[in-house]
Amino acid sequence: MPGKPFKATASQNGGAAHHRRAEARVRLHIPARLILMTGVQQCMLEDLSVTGAALIPQDSLPQIGASGILQSDNLEAFGTIQWARFGRCGVMFDERLPLANVIALRHFADAYEQNARENFRARARAWVQGGTRHM
Repeated sequence: MPGKPFKATASQNGGAAHHRRAEARVRLHIPARLILMTGVQQCMLEDLSVTGAALIPQDSLPQIGASGILQSDNLEAFGTIQWARFGRCGVMFDERLPLANVIALRHFADAYEQNARENFRARARAWVQGGTRHM
């Protein structure tokens, strides 16, 4: 049906419905950190929902099943690594995040992206004008 999202049932996808994410995600691409028993990893918070997140760790991928804390602007969530491949990993949160927190992080990400663009332009302008050698 046009305009309606398609939702697969367990019988349509071979019983794997419980392995697919059920909540909508927002794209963020903002700095975050993942605190694990093995140490703290800086990462990019790629996307977020009330039940989990996708991360791009700066260093090595964490082990599947590892528990940790994801921290970013006004976010602190306990969770478990569910998958790790191709330089990315997924965290499923122990408790659902309030939807308002997810929306607030989307607004933060918009401002972060705009600020990063403006800083890049300012550095490029200064370089072209010979204003600085090291940025």
